[in-house]
Amino acid sequence: MPNLLSVLRSLSEHNGAYLTDAPQDWAQGRALFGGIVAALCANTARLSVADLPPLRSAQVTFAGPAHGRLAFRADILRRGRTATVVSVDCTGDDKFAARVVLTYGAARESRVRHDRTARPPVPAPQDCNPFFPEGQTPPGFFQNFEMRLAEGERPLSGAARPEFAVWVRHVEEQGVDPTIALLALADSLPPAAMVQFPAMAPISTMSWGIDFFQPITSRGWHLLRSTSEQAADGYSLQSMAVWDAQGRRIAAGRQAVALFV
Repeated sequence: MPNLLSVLRSLSEHNGAYLTDAPQDWAQGRALFGGIVAALCANTARLSVADLPPLRSAQVTFAGPAHGRLAFRADILRRGRTATVVSVDCTGDDKFAARVVLTYGAARESRVRHDRTARPPVPAPQDCNPFFPEGQTPPGFFQNFEMRLAEGERPLSGAARPEFAVWVRHVEEQGVDPTIALLALADSLPPAAMVQFPAMAPISTMSWGIDFFQPITSRGWHLLRSTSEQAADGYSLQSMAVWDAQGRRIAAGRQAVALFV
């Protein structure tokens, strides 16, 4: 199984684009898992643009399945005194798959400082049950993560509240920039609306926005919480958040998901 570092290092430059073959161990059905697509896009930006400040925000639109021969191409939309905006397009087998707009920003002097985002009071990872029931082999890309259910119910449980909090860590993240590793990890949970699915059915993430609270240096366990706020007509809107093991919220996001049930 190719680990995260080997997947990122597989990108090779050719005529202004970075190419690789979709790693099947990171697949979700017939396409790549969205988190690894976003991580590859962020790595392409890092390889293409010199002296980027810390990543502050990523806006991801998934337009089609990323599979086969992948190509990533980065363009600088704007480079200012403290902020740089980079767009990265991903195609799979010459068909458009995703566009990621990445906003980077250097630290600035500010008199405003607060943090009102305390981590939920959940048990430690070692005191939580596996997210996937005992004896069930995690499917597809989930095998690249360890997951433990900290709060809420599993998908298909029929619980009233479509939300859960899960401790997640990479099986192997050594050598990967912590922000890119977090980008790959932050989308690892299934949609929270799946708690109310009557049976397993396809889903498709349409868009994902995630904002980072820098600096990000953490590795290992992170607490991910996902909450479906509204669902109707085959679509769900959900909020997402990530805390590190020390209780600091380091990312917050939103996602629009198509539900085929």
